[in-house]
Amino acid sequence: MKKDARTKKGVNLRGARDIILTYTETDERKFKLVKDIALYLKKEYDIKRVMRFAYIAAEQKAVPAWHMRKLESDFFCESDLNWYQRPVKNVESHVNEPYDILIHLDPDESYGLDFFVASSKAKMKVANFSKSRPSDFDILIPSDPKDSWKQRNHRIIEFIGDSPLS
Repeated sequence: MKKDARTKKGVNLRGARDIILTYTETDERKFKLVKDIALYLKKEYDIKRVMRFAYIAAEQKAVPAWHMRKLESDFFCESDLNWYQRPVKNVESHVNEPYDILIHLDPDESYGLDFFVASSKAKMKVANFSKSRPSDFDILIPSDPKDSWKQRNHRIIEFIGDSPLS
C-alpha cells in the first residue's frame, strides 16, 4: 500500500490538542481500560479531545451494546472491510482528520487497523514495536515480552508525555 501524504510534526502530550487511540476491541474490560487511558490523558495533560477508535472482529449486528458510537468513541467492524481487509466504511472522517498524535495500542493485531494507521493524516504516529509495518510509525517504543498490555502502553504515554518533541 502506498503511503498517503501527511504533515509530520513531533508533539508531546502537553502540546497536543487532539489525539486518537486505536485498538482492537476484545471485551468490555479492554474497552474500559482504553476509556480510562483517554480520561487520564485529558485530565493529566489537559488534552481537549481524545478519540477512541476500535476495530471489532465481529459483524455490525453482533457489536455489544456497551460499545455503541458515542462522542469521542467510534469503531469499525468486519462488515466494514473489503476483500483485502481494508476498511471502507466508518473510517473516512477519522483517516482525514489531522490528529496531533495517533497512538496505536495494538500494532500487528489486525490488518484493518494497520490499513487505517497507514492511511491516517495524523501528524505523529506512535506505537509499541511493530513487526509487520514499522515504516508506518514515527516513533516505535521497544517492549519487553514480559510486560502486560497495560504496561506496554503506559510506556508510550511516559515517553511522549514530557518529551522535548515539537
